[in-house]
Order: sequence, then C-alpha cells, then structure tokens
Amino acid sequence: MSERVRARLRLLHDEYVSAVNSAVEEGREDLVERLVADYPDAALRIMAEHGEVRRAA
Repeated sequence: MSERVRARLRLLHDEYVSAVNSAVEEGREDLVERLVADYPDAALRIMAEHGEVRRAA
C-alpha cells in the first residue's frame, strides 16, 4: 500500500474518531452506529481510488 493511501486512511480514521467521540458526548447513539457502519465503505473507497483493492478469486 502506498504512503499516500496510508496517509488518507489515517486522516479518515482521525476524522471518524472525532465524529464518533462527538456523537457519544451528545448521546447520539444513532449517529455512532451510522458512523461505525459507514467507516469500512469509506476506507474501501479510498483504497479503490488508488487501485489498492484486488478482486476476490
């Protein structure tokens, strides 16, 4: 995985951690659940944009 992709994934992670923490502080369990569910797709999109995703055999 390229350093550029790693950097974008770290940034995504930091953004999601901050958003989840804020949602927890606000008592927004619904938002926490949505953010947790959306994160893998967001990470996969970043990886796919840079050709880092391989098709399953």
